[in-house]
Amino acid sequence: MTAAVIPNTPLSAPLRAEYEAIAAGEHVEGPRGTVRFAVSTADPTEGKGDLFVALGLARALRAEGWGVAMWPLERWGEEVPADTAVVVSMIESFVPGYVPAGTALVAWVRNWTAKWAALPYLDEFDAVWTSSSPARDAVAAQYDGPVEVVPIGVDTELFTTDTPAPRERTDRAVTTVNFWGVRRRVQDVLAEVAPAEPIVWFAANVDHVEATAGVELRPAVSYFALPEVYRAAGFVVDDVIAPAAEYGTLNSRLFESLAAGALPVTDCTLGLDELGLSDVPVFDDAASLERALAMPRDERTALTARLRAVVVERHSFRTRAEQVGPVLDAAVAIASGRSGQRGAFLRWATAQREVLRQAEHDRDVHLSGVQDINQRLVASEQQVGAYDTARRQAEAERDQIAARFAGLTRSPEYRLLHGVGLVARRVRR
Repeated sequence: MTAAVIPNTPLSAPLRAEYEAIAAGEHVEGPRGTVRFAVSTADPTEGKGDLFVALGLARALRAEGWGVAMWPLERWGEEVPADTAVVVSMIESFVPGYVPAGTALVAWVRNWTAKWAALPYLDEFDAVWTSSSPARDAVAAQYDGPVEVVPIGVDTELFTTDTPAPRERTDRAVTTVNFWGVRRRVQDVLAEVAPAEPIVWFAANVDHVEATAGVELRPAVSYFALPEVYRAAGFVVDDVIAPAAEYGTLNSRLFESLAAGALPVTDCTLGLDELGLSDVPVFDDAASLERALAMPRDERTALTARLRAVVVERHSFRTRAEQVGPVLDAAVAIASGRSGQRGAFLRWATAQREVLRQAEHDRDVHLSGVQDINQRLVASEQQVGAYDTARRQAEAERDQIAARFAGLTRSPEYRLLHGVGLVARRVRR
């Protein structure tokens, strides 16, 4: 699979530039107004899923006449610009106290549905989008406003099989499940799986993932290299985190792998039928994963083509933009009747959230510094230990030589030879 790791192909280069321009705030203005996405980061190199989902929809909305921009975590403690038509919150921890009252608020519940539904300020949002019907029902039980099912999607121009020079597809399986410090369910399966060829696992923090016989570990690749990875693979092993699996809010890997012509094999059945993807293979242990990966090539090719057609027709970000356009217009109309600031309590909560965020940041910096010092101390102790060991070995060798020399000088043979030498020197004189 080495040939699959191509960080910036001629196909992805111009699209990457467009994504980076949106992330950098170069397309803020549009005739329909400005949509800002509250995200964890605006830096694509950090590999955060919420950012790439936001950028994918933002790119499609821009084609529909909207100005688009990101509103990353480090700016959540600032006042949102007054010319913002809509803020779409991608993360449940975003507290919208600094969003002007005249700016529409939309929550996109992609996962962590239970946390979203329990937010005490949920009624501040003018609309809520959820990634599945079960998630919609859970949120609607706690929220009186409009709730619409808006699954995440895929950029079918970036993730595509239509390339100037198509790569030869193998029968290999890959997975791009990242490790962020919490063990994934799929890890227990991958620890036992024994496919015909090892599964190539591109993982963030790969140094902290245990190596097993059925897996070939690789560092994570850029988001813009994923299309080439998927275009060279036969299968893509998917893993859905427990809070998402509970509500069938499935992730980008499902759509992106199919759009690029690889067959996903996932560990979550809930939600597939609603997406028109009920025939995607599902595994729950090593044996069922091995059976899925042993699917004959012609059968896999036919199934992938049929499912890919569903993704291209129903789940592109262009389709999502067409779907949510009227929702955004309606939310803007609702917000236009308001002015001034959000309520004092919500603004106070936003300020406290920023204090907490800064405290967490300072703690992380402190812990990082402590860990760095500890690592240097360990290294120093290892160096001192190595020096002491070498010194003791040298002293032991010296003492052994001295002992042998002392024993030699006391021996009858040495005394005889020494006496003969003295006599010989007197004779020469």
